[in-house]
This record gives sequence, C-alpha cells and structure tokens, in this order.
Amino acid sequence: MTTTTLRQKAFDAFSLVLMICLGLGIGYGANYAWSWYQQEPASFTIDSSAHYQNVDQKVIVYTTQWCPYCKQTKAFLAENSVPFLERDIELGDAHIDQLYASLDSKGIPKVIIGDTVINGYNVKLLRQHLEQQQLLQ
Repeated sequence: MTTTTLRQKAFDAFSLVLMICLGLGIGYGANYAWSWYQQEPASFTIDSSAHYQNVDQKVIVYTTQWCPYCKQTKAFLAENSVPFLERDIELGDAHIDQLYASLDSKGIPKVIIGDTVINGYNVKLLRQHLEQQQLLQ
C-alpha cells in the first residue's frame, strides 16, 4: 500500500466521521429548536369571565389528582391562605372540559388569577399575580 492510498483512506474516514457528527449536530439542534418553538409561555392573558361565572374564589386551578406540580401549587396556595377553586380536568365534567379547552393551552396545572393564566408551578409568577390582586399577605 502506498502512502498516498493510506493518506486518502484516512482522509475519507475522517470525512465520513465529520459528516456523521455534523448530521447528528444538525439533527439535535433542529430538535432543540422545535422544542423551544413549541414551548408554552409562562403566562398569558385571557378574558376569564366564563371561568368565574358563579364562582366566589378569585383563584381557579385546573389540575389532575396524579400531577405532582398540581399538588405543589395547591400546597403553596393553602400555605399562604389563598382560597381557590380546584377543577379536576379528568373527572369527566363536560363544563370543566369546555372551560379547560377554552384556554387553548395544554398542560397542568393552570392557575387563573384575574385575567392571567399561569402555566405550571411557577412560584415567582404566583407570588407576583397574587400580590397584584392583593390576595397574598
């Protein structure tokens, strides 16, 4: 085998490894970018009047029984003596299902404070919006 042939084979192998790494990097980057693009916002504003019909509480929490973040959210509200209405989205209640669907946003918990919907368990946003509504002491 000549030096030129050995050098060419090494270059070809290096080029192949480089192309595989580049392809994997592009694939990973595209997957990360797509996940970032589809990410739910931390909070958003809605017309919440339908959610508050016939409700005395100023905080509504959409939950499930198995969700650990729902449990943390409810515990946070209870520890801070904030009264809230819990709506379990898995009970099969058509009215709750319709209200939850109107949020046009997936995931739980969803906390509605005034016209703001908070996605997930986010203590900073919970505190901020509860203080704005003068519900946190």
